[in-house]
Amino acid sequence: MKQIDEGVDFSELAPLISETWGCTRRNACHVVSLAHREWMDVCFGSDDIYQRDLLFQCVARMERTARKAEDCGQYAVVVGCVGQLKKMVSLSADQKGFRGHLNHAYQG
Repeated sequence: MKQIDEGVDFSELAPLISETWGCTRRNACHVVSLAHREWMDVCFGSDDIYQRDLLFQCVARMERTARKAEDCGQYAVVVGCVGQLKKMVSLSADQKGFRGHLNHAYQG
């Protein structure tokens, strides 16, 4: 949980745990999943944690993941990250009334 709180990416955390503890990657992913679930319970269940800071930390993590995926040519991951970012910050770019690019005809 401490590593998650410090912003270590999940794709980096699982191999780190696997190497440190000498367990399989599958077991390490399971441990990361459990730690993340507990971290979320602590963060969202506490009044001491400012939710906006938590949101921006998650946005930064998603941006790092998207950049890494793009560098590796994993464009489906990039699309997924962008979709999640949109949900997190509620951009509403797909809502009726959004004009989009000026070169495109507006159909309202």
